[in-house]
Amino acid sequence: NRERKSTAFVFGYSTMANTDSDSINPSSSSKFSNDDPLPLEELKPWISSKEFVEWIQKGDEKQAALEAEMKENEAYNIANLFGSHLDEEFEEQGNGDGNGDGSAVKPTTPKRVQQWTSSEIHMDGIGGFDPIRDTSSSSTSTTNNKDDDTHVVQLEFILSESYQGFGDTLWSSARYVANVLANPKQCRNILSPYLERRRQRAGNDDSENSNSRHPLLGTSVLEIGAGAGVPSWSAMHCGARVVCTDLADTNRIRSIAECACRNFSKMQEQEQEQQTSGNGSIGGGNTSERLHFAQQARACPHDWGSDVQPVLHALNQPNNKEAKQAASDDYDDKTELFDVVLAADCCYMPWTHDEMLDSIYKVLSPIGVALISFALHGNTDDDDVWKIVDRSKDRGFVVETLPSTQLTPPTTHMEAKQGLVHTLRLSKPQ
Repeated sequence: NRERKSTAFVFGYSTMANTDSDSINPSSSSKFSNDDPLPLEELKPWISSKEFVEWIQKGDEKQAALEAEMKENEAYNIANLFGSHLDEEFEEQGNGDGNGDGSAVKPTTPKRVQQWTSSEIHMDGIGGFDPIRDTSSSSTSTTNNKDDDTHVVQLEFILSESYQGFGDTLWSSARYVANVLANPKQCRNILSPYLERRRQRAGNDDSENSNSRHPLLGTSVLEIGAGAGVPSWSAMHCGARVVCTDLADTNRIRSIAECACRNFSKMQEQEQEQQTSGNGSIGGGNTSERLHFAQQARACPHDWGSDVQPVLHALNQPNNKEAKQAASDDYDDKTELFDVVLAADCCYMPWTHDEMLDSIYKVLSPIGVALISFALHGNTDDDDVWKIVDRSKDRGFVVETLPSTQLTPPTTHMEAKQGLVHTLRLSKPQ
């Protein structure tokens, strides 16, 4: 229903953000080298409409006013009231819980901009979760083995300050999806129904059968409920045309746009390194091709079950027409739907399943696939979470349950099942 609007905010989408004045220019990564938030001016090209830019600007102004008020009321640094007490506790405790010399490790504030690296060896990838003390298991070791990996994606992500929807954590499901997408062979396997239908539509074109190209090159990818968006940035590094969405929270969408900006800059860095070294790009396809598609990444708010038109407009912007022609032999002027839809750890609230599935169905291409990966967190009955299977079938999807994979939970105090990733592959009847 195109008249249905988000309950959080009524969004406009008639004017796209990346006009000529907001076009993306090659950037020196040096200006992105610190941990500070990037100014909104840098993020405009990565936000899907001018209306959303204005919405985020208002959110920035509200946040700045709130911080000023807190500082004025001497509540800004309220944590310092307990600082000396905590320092004394850590000095007195010698429980051997970290330094190996009988002293305790004081908690440190993680960097705002964090790193994650894909790995063929470790399903977790490298980074984004608490290091475990026993690294003997090959499936959970955080040792950096980039030299042993053939296809490596190195990306940056930001955990939003907003706790809404628990998007302030990099969940195991997101790491799993990002790692699978980064590996061309694993990516071909998990996207095989879509890739086969694409090949048939292309008339068995040899280029569609080529293993020299990463299967995501030129492919349109939507992530819903993205949080930090690590699967999106993995796909972006592989040359996908990405739209990354989450609930309508200004800080969350701002963080997503900043991730797109920072990762594109990182890709430019990698191109320069490859030109210098003569090495090939990730999974085939030259780096300039990946950059051509990657620069079309957009951040967009979307509350499940609300109007999907702003999301589709983020993909179907006028400047993306050339990319769509390059990516699809049967391109026409109709609204393009998404080839791949990702939802990582979005099933923990069973009462939102129907709205989530409604959004996926409306934006998914007739030949596309949706990957719903999730773990069981114990916040509600596990059987209720698994009702996502029947609800998907009721919504009209063909549902395949893929093998589960054990990853490391995000923090050491979580149960192992919170790192056990289950994946459903959805497609529309052919």
